[in-house]
Amino acid sequence: MKIVLVGINSKYIHTCLAVWYLKASLRNTGETVVREFTINDNKDGILAEIYKEKPDVLAFSCYIWNYEIVKLLIREIRKLIPECFIILGGPEVSYTAAAVIKENDPVDFVLCGEGEEVFPVLTEAIQNGSEEYKMLKGIAYRENGEIIYREGFNLIPQLDRLNSPYTDALLESAENRIIYYESSRGCPFNCSYCISSTFNGVRFFSFERVKTELERLLKFGPKLIKFVDRTFNCNKKRAREILEYIISLECGTVFHFEAAADLFDEDMLELLGRAPHGRIQLEIGLQTTNTGTLAEIDRVTDLGRLKSNVGRILSNSNIHVHLDLIAGLPFEDIISFRGSFNDVYGMKPHQLQLGFLKMLKGARVRNEAEKHGYSYRDFAPYEILENKYIKYQDILVLKDVEETVERYYNSGRFQKSLLLLEKIYSGDYFELYRALSVYCRKNAYLDRPIAYRENIAILSGFVKAELAGRVDMEEFRQAMVFDFLSSDSSCAIPDSIRADRDFLPAGRIHEMLRSEDFIKEHLPDFLYTPAKNILKKVFFVSLDLIANSQEILIFDYTQKDAVNGKYKNIIIKG
Repeated sequence: MKIVLVGINSKYIHTCLAVWYLKASLRNTGETVVREFTINDNKDGILAEIYKEKPDVLAFSCYIWNYEIVKLLIREIRKLIPECFIILGGPEVSYTAAAVIKENDPVDFVLCGEGEEVFPVLTEAIQNGSEEYKMLKGIAYRENGEIIYREGFNLIPQLDRLNSPYTDALLESAENRIIYYESSRGCPFNCSYCISSTFNGVRFFSFERVKTELERLLKFGPKLIKFVDRTFNCNKKRAREILEYIISLECGTVFHFEAAADLFDEDMLELLGRAPHGRIQLEIGLQTTNTGTLAEIDRVTDLGRLKSNVGRILSNSNIHVHLDLIAGLPFEDIISFRGSFNDVYGMKPHQLQLGFLKMLKGARVRNEAEKHGYSYRDFAPYEILENKYIKYQDILVLKDVEETVERYYNSGRFQKSLLLLEKIYSGDYFELYRALSVYCRKNAYLDRPIAYRENIAILSGFVKAELAGRVDMEEFRQAMVFDFLSSDSSCAIPDSIRADRDFLPAGRIHEMLRSEDFIKEHLPDFLYTPAKNILKKVFFVSLDLIANSQEILIFDYTQKDAVNGKYKNIIIKG
């Protein structure tokens, strides 16, 4: 018997850990093949690749981003391979298993929850022609034209019982992609919008197993290992063990964690402060700073401590910090959201993700939709349209704000330019991005992808059109030049911000580079390097309004900061 496990990811750089866990769980059921695709792949191409595998059993891991594609594919597969057993699992089908079978004729089985123990039972029963699967909980199937649903949600109580999914096949297929890793399952919190709140408790892999698996992963030299633990630091002792191990490593891999910043104590903050520069990324979900909203969604957060801890972590400059907000939560209208946005933006994280509430199957907020007057999309990802507190027209405003934040703030390429604009808005950062988004919408810039250099021209145009007289235009232009040279090693300054006054005479540059003392003081890594070779790696510019009234800046394109992505700059007195 041939089993084909299919993961359809949202992006090429992602991997589907679930199907590899299922493969590792199988026993004596013949050949097992994992195939991974993306939602951007041609559907006919995916169909052809699955067909060529000629599966006897075909299983899909279903999520909000791929479910619509899965439903289309299984209809065609049923026509082409009518004898194939089709099995669906994953969070998108686990909470409505019977309805999924009823609405999708090609589906034979739906498994609810974690599948590593029930999937082998089902596939062995299919292979042997037995009905042992009928004893399972958390399964839906067809029998004599009827849909049978045996209620339940499968969880693995002892995670160390699971076979490791990190085989050579997985690691080789994940080259130049994100490696996802879990050291625990579950979440200690009960946030009403999250399906992790549908079952209680957190289960952990042993530290010994985590260490062994990470050692194996590191042999393949991944650029990024992303822990998928819902709240990595919910167990302080265990989180510390893992972090101490990661901090002790000699490697170039970056480790990403989702954490609750208000749970960090002094010992943990001190440990994070010792992490190698760029080794760790933290994603911290604030979601809102509206205390009434936090109470309604059962999200326990000490906002004061969270802000203090985030500030402490950022002040060390060694860890990339990503903060999350969710629009559309109960009791949060656009005025309240504006306050939450300004609070979070004011912490100055490296990235601020503005997301929109998704009414996930199984989540309490979906089951209580009438309570808050929620209207949401009928198709995945079930995103909010409006509720009692925020209307669709306001959601559209926030969508445009989200896009401008993504293009300008989250790109990390406009830091100094934005600082000048933020001063004008006196802490109302939301209004800055609302005004910028209105300008972009009016000029049709939000209706298409925009390249980096065009975004520079757009921001410059916005300042000239909307903020004339409130901004020192020359200072702003120089800030834009500084941002560009800090982020782009081409040195080809865009015409929209370029000025002849910025460039030093070639003779003066060569004079400096011929001075051994100058090189020793400012560019020691280039000592005894010919000037023509130095100029391939560095760029000289004069920005007197930006460089603290100094005359010369040198950008060194051999050194890029691992946390903020900026190239090194050196200020030289004129």
